[in-house]
Amino acid sequence: MKKRCAVFTALLLLSLTAACSGRTAAQPPESSEAESEIIPGSTDESGTETSSDTSGESEMETSSEAGSEPAPASPAVGTSEKAHADVLLTAPPEITLSDSLSSANTSFTLHSGTGEWSWVDKDEITTSVACGSAPLDMDPEQAATLDVPDYNRLDSVPYLLYCVMLPDRILLREWDIQDLGVAEAEPLSETEYSEVLPIELKKDRVYELVATWEEEKLDERFFFGEASYLFLTE
Repeated sequence: MKKRCAVFTALLLLSLTAACSGRTAAQPPESSEAESEIIPGSTDESGTETSSDTSGESEMETSSEAGSEPAPASPAVGTSEKAHADVLLTAPPEITLSDSLSSANTSFTLHSGTGEWSWVDKDEITTSVACGSAPLDMDPEQAATLDVPDYNRLDSVPYLLYCVMLPDRILLREWDIQDLGVAEAEPLSETEYSEVLPIELKKDRVYELVATWEEEKLDERFFFGEASYLFLTE
């Protein structure tokens, strides 16, 4: 009886041992070291450094930034160049007189006769000289004649002066119209205007208006000179 129990116990132990061995074989062996992930820019097990190629992206960013930059602005035209292009005069300009008391907006245009005019031409100064008739030598039938209105028996009428470039100084000489042809006759008056103000004109007179553009402003205007404008009034 004891012998049979011993055999049974031995068989039971063998069965348990076999069952434990099968369970152990079915489980996968645990890795002693975790698998290492290769990260861009890190070093792998062999010691070789791995890096991602970002040069293409850098070049694209550089090109994008360069393309987004605004084009350089064209140089602005200087003030003196504008003045040179807009108001450069190679001859004395026309002068227009307008009755400041009239609402009719009528004007009277004068052209220069005697005068001397200089202007800048390709970094050089060119000068022209014009010789016209003397004030008292004018032909009444051909001379420019201004009809001065009679306002409540005023002795004179104020006239406004207009010009593409106003002169710096004006000298107005006045003779009686009866002095035409008398070269030695003295002017009745000489009035100088240092500012552009209305000039006083009377009936039946001979006038010489001498306009001056100062040489001191050559760098600003690129011209200078003096011109005489003759006319009669009635």
